[in-house]
Amino acid sequence: MSINNREDANRYYQQINLLVDDYIDKWKIRPKNLKSYLRPGSDRFNRFLKRNNLENVSGANVVLNDIINDRVSMESDGVVTFESFNYFESVDFKMSSLRECLYKGVEKSTLSQEKILADYFDLNLGDIEVVDSDKHTFKISDWENDDWNVVIYSKEEVDLIKTNILSFLYGEFSDKEIEILPNIKINLKNIVPEDKFNDKLEEILSVAKLKEIIADCLGEDWAFESEKSDHFIWVC
Repeated sequence: MSINNREDANRYYQQINLLVDDYIDKWKIRPKNLKSYLRPGSDRFNRFLKRNNLENVSGANVVLNDIINDRVSMESDGVVTFESFNYFESVDFKMSSLRECLYKGVEKSTLSQEKILADYFDLNLGDIEVVDSDKHTFKISDWENDDWNVVIYSKEEVDLIKTNILSFLYGEFSDKEIEILPNIKINLKNIVPEDKFNDKLEEILSVAKLKEIIADCLGEDWAFESEKSDHFIWVC
């Protein structure tokens, strides 16, 4: 199946537009961040098409990419309605804690991730119990009958978590004010734009630092364990 004419293009454009609206509403993602959550060619981008029965429609990936670019440009350029602006500025679109960065927009764990854990720990799949697929948490029993709690994220998911962390930190930063003279205060958001803030944080948030931050978010007993097949593993 393919998009052959203007009528087909309009139909799929309307369909995918609605699907993107649903995705934004489900995950409470600002349109300008869509490229981070649905990066063209990424596993998440391809799963979006497959989940909505569009993976075999030739040209659907181009339409989805165009719609994402349109949404990013509309918010970045301020071309949004007053109602939409208030909606995207609502508390639902803000992360209330650093820990929430581990879950916003991150889809359920997969069987392939269970297989990676089985391979890494030299276990059978039956020795791995899904504790919370939304939070990528598992319990494993090793050959010495010791139980371990395990969290696994793909590299792509860690990149998404990094995007969430940058967004959260800028929200915390931009809420602060500095007093430059008695009774004269300036909001930091009006001084440092988000893109400049993110450029600076990118220099700080190395992969090693992200591993530490994720371990801290998981809890005091959690520690980074290892990398395996483009995945990162934490244990407790």
